Amino acid sequence: LVDYEGKLTCTLFMAGCNFRCPFCHNASLVLQDYSINPIPFEEILSYLKNAKGKLEAVCISGGEPTLMRDLKEKIRPIKDLGYLIKIDTNGTNPELLKELYQEKLLDYVALDVKNCEEAYPETIGHNYQPFANIQKSIAFLMNSGIEYEFRTTLVQEFHSRKKIDALGKMIKGAKKLYLQKFVDTGSTIKKGLNPIPLEEAKEYQKILEKYIQKVELRGY
Repeated sequence: LVDYEGKLTCTLFMAGCNFRCPFCHNASLVLQDYSINPIPFEEILSYLKNAKGKLEAVCISGGEPTLMRDLKEKIRPIKDLGYLIKIDTNGTNPELLKELYQEKLLDYVALDVKNCEEAYPETIGHNYQPFANIQKSIAFLMNSGIEYEFRTTLVQEFHSRKKIDALGKMIKGAKKLYLQKFVDTGSTIKKGLNPIPLEEAKEYQKILEKYIQKVELRGY
């Protein structure tokens, strides 16, 4: 009920990512090689056929699902079963998001806006510069009419009031942003990171409400 708000949802996780966010809570999906023994797609499809009438939506998460070369081919038979489709993405593949939407294979997108532009390299864990594509994905979601949400996981070591204000300006006019509490699962890429305290998160929320229609805390 969380991955696709208000819908009973099955979440599928794709291994592999083009980011190395130090606070990633799915670090094993990013760092380990799952290509040797993946869950067969036929098994997933069989499960979804049997669950029809109970489940309403399928969320494809990761890792970064837009790296999957046959993502469209895998979504299509799931969509044909009548499921709503949501994708969790870092926004680095705007063209694929557009294609999925145009081909009616996408109903909801959650895009992780990691930080303001200046702080992106340190926040995603390397000097890969995907920001132009992320800006395209943000603009597409805000102007396409598709249902979407932006999400930012708050970490003491990476976020500040100044950075949050710059982030708000970057997505000014957006419908919805969730500020997520960082949880140290013990398996993050970098150890010793800390969450933003509740009162400070509320301050960030007030800053962002100047720019964004709806700003909510998640996990606090």
